[in-house]
Amino acid sequence: MTQVTDPRSSRLRELSRWGAFVDRRVSEWQRGYIRRQASSLAILARLRRGVGKNVDEVPDLWQYTLPDFPFETTNSDAPTRAERAVHTAMTLFSLHQQSRQVEMHVPGGPSLGGAARQLRSRTSSEQAVRRRFEALGTAEAFSEVVHHARGLISQLRAQSIPLDYGALTDDLIRLQHPNTANHVRLRWGRDFYRAADDGGVEPADSTDHVNADNQKEA
Repeated sequence: MTQVTDPRSSRLRELSRWGAFVDRRVSEWQRGYIRRQASSLAILARLRRGVGKNVDEVPDLWQYTLPDFPFETTNSDAPTRAERAVHTAMTLFSLHQQSRQVEMHVPGGPSLGGAARQLRSRTSSEQAVRRRFEALGTAEAFSEVVHHARGLISQLRAQSIPLDYGALTDDLIRLQHPNTANHVRLRWGRDFYRAADDGGVEPADSTDHVNADNQKEA
């Protein structure tokens, strides 16, 4: 008998524990938001107020970002890479989904580079999209990454172009590590410049995937 593989289950196995955590949480909120459930509408409205802020600056959002969080032992009081990435992914998702009645989080969907490529093909200002994407790729500080990602995601929302927020979480973790940051930037660049031969959805590149669980937390 041929065994049918659930593509969502397969995708989740590729994510770190933090990427899978974000996937579960935002998928739940997304379902509620599209159904116009009051609780999900209120949660995403609150999360949007945290876009661009540090995780330790918004204690009113911890009730959404920290319960069941896969914590690791740390000797520092500063936010860990995973905490920053999860907070950033969740708040950016809340911005992305705002006023959209279609799913903006799609497991196995395009990377940030692939989504930007779709955006470039749909707008009349290709150079502006490329400049913003290049600014994202050259950003050194995490705060700069978040700033440029926020601008790009606002444009993606206008065109209803989705992302995989579980995978984005893992990318944001790896961007904070000097040994893997350039790998993420290069993969996004490949996705941005890749010829459109697959309908716009980027396949997972298992040869370039580095499990964020193997990253040592700051």
